[in-house]
Amino acid sequence: MAINFSQLKKLNEGKTKVIYENPDDPKTVYMRFKDDITAGDGAKHDIIEGKALIDWQTNRDIFEYLNRCGVQTHYISSPEEKVSVVKKLDQKINLEVVSRRVATGSILHWGNAVEGTRYDPPITQFHYKDDPLHDPLLDEKYVEFIIAKKNGWEYRKMVEFNVEVFLHLERAFAHFNIQLVDMKLEYGIIDGDVYLIDEITGGSFRLWPYAKENPDLNQANVLSELDSKGRLDKDTYRMGETLDKVFSKFAVIANITKNFKDLKVN
Repeated sequence: MAINFSQLKKLNEGKTKVIYENPDDPKTVYMRFKDDITAGDGAKHDIIEGKALIDWQTNRDIFEYLNRCGVQTHYISSPEEKVSVVKKLDQKINLEVVSRRVATGSILHWGNAVEGTRYDPPITQFHYKDDPLHDPLLDEKYVEFIIAKKNGWEYRKMVEFNVEVFLHLERAFAHFNIQLVDMKLEYGIIDGDVYLIDEITGGSFRLWPYAKENPDLNQANVLSELDSKGRLDKDTYRMGETLDKVFSKFAVIANITKNFKDLKVN
């Protein structure tokens, strides 16, 4: 029987999802995906019919894969299309945690990086979630100070989790000749511990297909080894592509992640 959300209490609504109470289990909530897509910290906003279903499929496949890998996530199940059951948060950590393997995007402007530069190991940075301030970057030395001198165990765990998740997903997408370029994740506190939360969909990462068979991805700069113009992520929307093309890119991601269930985990 389909869940009647009109009879459930809405706890929160974001740009791409709505959170509802679960009257059958107060320790969990329903996370329902929307057809909305945004960019520029919400300045650009459109509706793409069918996106909610595609995002839900991608999110389900990735979180089920990460759960099999032993990552501590909030994801439990997907009882119907466009809906996931997740653990209820005690506290949301108001940060976006970004890990990068290949330099592109905003880091080219504020970080003086050269596009295509490969980071080994991936670099991880914290951004405070604040749309008017465009999610400002936390100073790396200050984060290190919090971890070392202020018992910032949450920050230490988030760094560890982010790199772990990045490497799991990098290996998974490599099976399909795609490089995970960068990725942003969110975290919360559940039962006194840090958990990976929110969603992981086409808006969460950059994906560039390999430009050739057997690319050399151990170079200092890998731009020539990857097909940045064939990107499969929300950059297509940021760059002004038509909504049907954006949807087709997200659909390709969903067609890839549906195969994650067949991958062996380390």
